[in-house]
Amino acid sequence: MSTNILFISFFILLILGIPIGAAIGLSSILTLAVGGQIPLLVVVQRLFVSINSFPLMAIPFFMLAGTIMDRSGITQRLVNLASALVGWLKGGMCYVTVVTGMLMGGISGSAPADTAALTSIMVPSMKKLGYPGPFAAALQAASGSIGIIIPPSIPMIILGSIANISVGALFLGGFIPGFLIGISLMFVSAFISIKQGYGVKYYKKFTLKYLFISMKEAFLPMLIPIIIIGGILGGIFTPTEASVIAVIYTLFLGIFVYKSIKISDISDMFTESTLNAASVMFLIAASSLFSWILVSNGFSKQVSEFVFSVSKNPIFILLVINVIFFIGGMLLEGLALMIMLVPILLPIAMDVGIDPVAFGVMIVINIAIGTITPPVGVCISVASSSGGVNFESVAKSAVPFILSLVLVLLLVIIFPTIITSIPDFFIK
Repeated sequence: MSTNILFISFFILLILGIPIGAAIGLSSILTLAVGGQIPLLVVVQRLFVSINSFPLMAIPFFMLAGTIMDRSGITQRLVNLASALVGWLKGGMCYVTVVTGMLMGGISGSAPADTAALTSIMVPSMKKLGYPGPFAAALQAASGSIGIIIPPSIPMIILGSIANISVGALFLGGFIPGFLIGISLMFVSAFISIKQGYGVKYYKKFTLKYLFISMKEAFLPMLIPIIIIGGILGGIFTPTEASVIAVIYTLFLGIFVYKSIKISDISDMFTESTLNAASVMFLIAASSLFSWILVSNGFSKQVSEFVFSVSKNPIFILLVINVIFFIGGMLLEGLALMIMLVPILLPIAMDVGIDPVAFGVMIVINIAIGTITPPVGVCISVASSSGGVNFESVAKSAVPFILSLVLVLLLVIIFPTIITSIPDFFIK
């Protein structure tokens, strides 16, 4: 009965247009109030306990590092490096966009932030070179989604916290899938561009001089992911401490090296990052309460019995789990979906021998897909808004890119060692 009230009230609130975080929290409170067996004081306790976590402290710091990166001109330096590396190829602007997204993914860990930064720089440039606005914006959104797969990754930090999985292992597990997604996006976007004749006037000659200059300019920013991953693997610092180091390092570059950030800008950057982090932390707290109610009412056991009554084949179990997250990601915010369902689905996966790191990275890939699938599609929304393009047209143009991410997801479902090979080598 409680589970029915929880789901029914949640979807009614969503239909009424209530923001997802508030809908999750209100439906949870209503369920407890109707049940009458648990005092509502528990709500406050559960909300506090869910975010009273040292690993989750990394979220605001990585968000701040992404804001500093954008304000300090680091994004433009990464674009220049990508242009020097692949911009001279046919369909080069597509390659530049994807490679820049992969490089930025190693710094900020936020798909919407990477999408916003990419769109503000790349969409105007691509429009001038003959690329349609919807196609350009869709490509920025898809490239920005890589930011949560290539470490550091905010969803991986949250997943590691709620599922007790090593964040370092999740970070390492995201490398190969992130690289494969980047390759697939480059192939698909270049194929469409060449076939449709987009950007045919843009061909830059490859020069070692330009490559050397761009590498020199981007050298210091490119040290950020090396410092973060190297420090975590070496046991020098935790992911949370790494996020603080990322902030200090990017702030140092912006103020003292590039001199693109003034002291007076710091308060604005801190305010912006604090507001963004607060919305994420509220979503985490509300979703954790929702998940706790489901688990407390035996919902996880019911789901487990239903799935195992059909099949205990690991591939089948993974397909079912990924279909749930794929469909759910189209309708709900990815972080909320992850927090609500991972405590229920992870035990099912582990019961059939699925590696928790492989499970976690697959969930993050699904969240990345969800950022570019309507009707939610947060990266599509950011790209269309920032690029001044209609949302529906961008969503339509994103279909080939969605399919490329799904293809990589199917590949890692069939061959999970694609995810686990690097973590197994370095950690286990």
